Amino acid sequence: MKKILLGVLPWLLVACGGDPVQKDLLNYINVEMPKLADLESEAVEAYASVSGENYTNDSIMYAVISNTVVPKYQEFYGILESIQPATDDVQDLHKEYVRAASDQLQAFQLILEAIEKQDVMIIETANGDLDEARTLLKLWREDLDAACARHNVVINGAGEEGGEE
Repeated sequence: MKKILLGVLPWLLVACGGDPVQKDLLNYINVEMPKLADLESEAVEAYASVSGENYTNDSIMYAVISNTVVPKYQEFYGILESIQPATDDVQDLHKEYVRAASDQLQAFQLILEAIEKQDVMIIETANGDLDEARTLLKLWREDLDAACARHNVVINGAGEEGGEE
């Protein structure tokens, strides 16, 4: 029991500090984001299993995207949109993530449309949206890391985050 308490105590001390952005970042990283991780991973991994070098044919890609990727990503996106950070700083960060996720969801839906219509132009648009989403996600992560650095929040990797005075 002491070992568990000692592991939690440093985080609790930081969370009780006077920096509201730090508290909000800790909540965002430790409470809100883990709710989404599995859904997003399942959707993205399912897409990766039928795209790029894993592509075999349109019918398999269509089935996986329509039955797995889009439903899981829509569920992920709905939960993502419902997150309401408490501070302007974290709200701004979160808006970046929502925008990136919106682009990615739109791209997945466009891929379905492109397959249905056998339209190369639509697939090019979808690929552009996917590239834009990846760029936005990278920028979000850079901004998240910068905000954490400004507010003394250390992201420990492997999904375990904590604070530091």
